[in-house]
Amino acid sequence: MAKLIGGITTSHIPAIGNAMANKLEQDPYWKRFFDGYEPVKEWLAEKQPDIAIVVYNDHGLNFFLDKVPTFALGCAKTY
Repeated sequence: MAKLIGGITTSHIPAIGNAMANKLEQDPYWKRFFDGYEPVKEWLAEKQPDIAIVVYNDHGLNFFLDKVPTFALGCAKTY
């Protein structure tokens, strides 16, 4: 039987991905933000979960035929 052990949340602004892609985690503008992830990384390393369920809003940036998710939730009046 699976056991839910926690939940993690973070901002989902596209600029975070751009900062990571451009290796700006230690840049003075971003450092404090990315330092906030360290306790979560340590917790995940300690718990070593078998499965992670990731829920996020990708703003349509990664929803293409070459990246179709196994499961997706739609939240709009029409599509």
